[in-house]
Amino acid sequence: MSKNSKKLPYKDHFLYKILNPKTIAIFGANNNLLTTMGSMQLRNIRSGRGLDNNIYPIHPRLEKVQGYKAYKSVLDLPIVPDMAFLILPTNVVPEVMEECGKKGIKNLLITSGGFRESGTNGIELSEKIDEIAKKYDIRFIGPNCLGIYNGWYGYPEKEKAYFNTFWPYVIPQRGNVSIVSQSGTIAAQIFWHAKEMGVKISKSISVGNERNTDMVDCLEYLKNDLQTDVIGIYIEEIKRGKEFIQLAKNVTPNKPIVAIYAGGTEAAIRSIMSHTGSIGGSQKIYDSVFKETGIISTDLILDFLYYLRTLSFAKSYNVFPKGKRVAIVTDSGGSGTMMAKMAEVYGLNVPEFSNSLKAEILELIPPTASANNPIDVTFDVNFINLFYKFPKILMKSGEIDSIIVYGVFDFDEVMDTIEKSGMIIDEKMRSINIMVDNAVLKPIKRLMKKYTVPVFYAGPFPYKYSWFQKFISYDVPIFELWDHPTKCLSILTEYSDYRLMFTNPKQ
Repeated sequence: MSKNSKKLPYKDHFLYKILNPKTIAIFGANNNLLTTMGSMQLRNIRSGRGLDNNIYPIHPRLEKVQGYKAYKSVLDLPIVPDMAFLILPTNVVPEVMEECGKKGIKNLLITSGGFRESGTNGIELSEKIDEIAKKYDIRFIGPNCLGIYNGWYGYPEKEKAYFNTFWPYVIPQRGNVSIVSQSGTIAAQIFWHAKEMGVKISKSISVGNERNTDMVDCLEYLKNDLQTDVIGIYIEEIKRGKEFIQLAKNVTPNKPIVAIYAGGTEAAIRSIMSHTGSIGGSQKIYDSVFKETGIISTDLILDFLYYLRTLSFAKSYNVFPKGKRVAIVTDSGGSGTMMAKMAEVYGLNVPEFSNSLKAEILELIPPTASANNPIDVTFDVNFINLFYKFPKILMKSGEIDSIIVYGVFDFDEVMDTIEKSGMIIDEKMRSINIMVDNAVLKPIKRLMKKYTVPVFYAGPFPYKYSWFQKFISYDVPIFELWDHPTKCLSILTEYSDYRLMFTNPKQ
């Protein structure tokens, strides 16, 4: 059975057709690929290699747009497209929507801004597009959005295609994290960091002003989507509060939700009003909603990405800690001390090991090292012990529930430095790369799944370095520096306790 054999799409919801259109008409694109938003968005749709030649630009003057035959009007098209994508001046949107309705198009993406957020005239335009949608039975996302990204476009018929209507072009690795955002920036511009740090994206939906499709609609879809295991949401307001709360309660025991609420302060509310026209509530109200529904919340975008990645790993491999006992293994005393402190600050326990476990560890470490918790092996260069043997011993002991290992360096850069110093690198040294693959990364994943003990690795290098990307390619959790492993482990442990209440309600 292939890895993706169970990742079939959920089709019994209107959003499936919006996420997987087989044909599309696009308004607002031309041949200026660098400075025109609509052109950049068409460029990215083409790059997804899913729609082939089933793209129909609508342009009043051009004969061809990016190699595709252009049509003066949507009414001139030889087919009825599955979807129309509008990147147009606000005042012409109702007219174009009317034409799309007459053509029989049932699904729209409306990027255009200047609706509810722009005052009285914008509110009138909003009401007008509502009327047109109702008249022709149209479902649309927006306005004032960037549209959608679907990393599983056309799956399983199309194995490697994706559908990207955003203007950012970078594509993260496909995975099980889906995002719903009332900000196009959060939905799309996190992709650079998601790709570098290994946040694997299934879908990302920029809902904009939510005139027709809101966050509740998206959660209803993602709840049943087998291509989604973890959900991230960016909130400026919740329109259907009761429905949202009930739905979130049903979702979170099986699929964790991580949220950023952007309101709650005077300046934030003022910004939101000019951005989407939303009216935000107090932070205390949203904190209460998050607590009641089991939603994990943060105010920081980097935490948001780390939490999504952490929960994605746990869901993918069913590795959830059974308790709060964490072991720390480090080749740096300072980082070990900081992680030990922060682990306890975040509610984890850093227990002292039993005498028998200490004795077993002492056999593998130099006299200058410590077998307490943290295990400090400063000045010991045996990375196999650090990366694999110590975690294996700790797992088998049954004395801990999770492990943090600090000391991942980029050995490729070390090799370059050795060569620049005039020394010769022998074959044994060159084989370290392969050794880490076979002696650490593959077996540590098997051990994590066997013992249900997560192992988080960390080191002082940025993610762009090849060894950090190696860990990411194997789906082994890796962190820059030492701040986030303890925070993410705390979040994972709390969620593990939360989901246990629903699987073992008598406990």
